[in-house]
Amino acid sequence: MIRYLKLKMHQIGRATKRSAFLNKYFPKFKDRVYWAGDRNSFARAGFIGAFCMMLPIPFQMILGSVIAYYSRANIPLATALAWITNPLTMWPIWYGGYVFGTWILGTPDLFEASAHITIGSQLWFDEVFPLIWKPFYIGNMLLGTIFGALLYTSIAHFHWATITVLFKKTFGKT
Repeated sequence: MIRYLKLKMHQIGRATKRSAFLNKYFPKFKDRVYWAGDRNSFARAGFIGAFCMMLPIPFQMILGSVIAYYSRANIPLATALAWITNPLTMWPIWYGGYVFGTWILGTPDLFEASAHITIGSQLWFDEVFPLIWKPFYIGNMLLGTIFGALLYTSIAHFHWATITVLFKKTFGKT
């Protein structure tokens, strides 16, 4: 199975290198930093992926990949982190961002007040959406920035050598 996956990855890599579209619009796409990377590339990808994960927009994965390309970050990590908000997890994550936004802005949570109105109806867009869009977007953007900064810091400043030294100091032989 591992051998098969390595073969498929090799075939995808060869097809990617021969792609006329990628070579024309993204000429540095084959650079090693986008795929293997270093600690700084992974840290930038962590920030980008966590930030794009919290954006309440469609196609976060594509946005994360393009931003990762232009900031020379690891593309697979940024894309994978943007996948955390999939159709099953996006609603609770984004609702948490909305609640955070209502807390930051000091506005009331309108979940209970608008429970009788069908989401997406004309009445909902006329009465509820004008009241919730600001805490929804601000809360999710702030949480994306916070999660991204935490992930960037944890990847950039803590590496395996530091963790092993701390582990040995804490649980080392006495």
